[in-house]
Amino acid sequence: MRQRIWSKVTIVGAVGALLLTAGCVAIEAGHEGVMVEQPFFFGHGGVDPVPSKTGRVWVAPTTKVVEVDVRPLQYSEHFDIISAENAPVSFDAFMIAHVLEGRSPEVISRFGANWYQNNVKEAFRTFVREEVQRYPLFQLTTDPTTRTKLQDAIAREVQSKLIDKQNMPIRLNRVVVGSILPPKGVVEQTTQTIVQEQRKITMVEFQKAEEAREKAEKQRGIADRAYRESLGLTAPEFVDLRRIEVQKEIVQHSPAALTVIMGLERFGINLPSPSADR
Repeated sequence: MRQRIWSKVTIVGAVGALLLTAGCVAIEAGHEGVMVEQPFFFGHGGVDPVPSKTGRVWVAPTTKVVEVDVRPLQYSEHFDIISAENAPVSFDAFMIAHVLEGRSPEVISRFGANWYQNNVKEAFRTFVREEVQRYPLFQLTTDPTTRTKLQDAIAREVQSKLIDKQNMPIRLNRVVVGSILPPKGVVEQTTQTIVQEQRKITMVEFQKAEEAREKAEKQRGIADRAYRESLGLTAPEFVDLRRIEVQKEIVQHSPAALTVIMGLERFGINLPSPSADR
């Protein structure tokens, strides 16, 4: 009789202790709770294939709850690598992805809670390096379409060689490649080179302009000489003629009220001297 009583007391005590040690876990919004059973003595542990949704969940003391964020998360990586022409570049690349809802237990059982660190990170970095090293420095830093090409190519690699190949319950939202810049010293050197090249171009263009102006002046002189000789004028007489022509043009393009006072003797107009008539 006493043995039966002690047995009942033991059972009740065990049940009470179990209830006392059981806990309530709150699953935050945007997360799923994955139940991992870890029995002390009997039974088999494992991952419950049905996740718990947002709210409070009662769990046994032998059950561990792993919260999995099913919202899109951004995983960033920094790179200091060499471009196709052996020029160093620095930039950041980002992979935005999330665990598919309802499949978080599969993620935990196959890849663990740190699925990105364990199964994606190094492969993602490799894809980024290989794609960036296909391009020369100038194209990486100046061509705005290059980053788009890089992002699309890297996303295809991640999707086909990681997610699809391993049947990962992960959805890739997008891949983003940040601004690609050479080191500060390279930037300064490139700027100096551009300035020198621009200065050289400016000097060449200036020299061409001076040569063209000199050529035009020579051609104008030749034309004036031919015109003077065709009129049979001396050099001073031709100068007087050109002065009159210039004054005529001024009058033709001036307002109607313009008055021109022509002081011939002040300008050295070559008039015949009075003694010439005598």
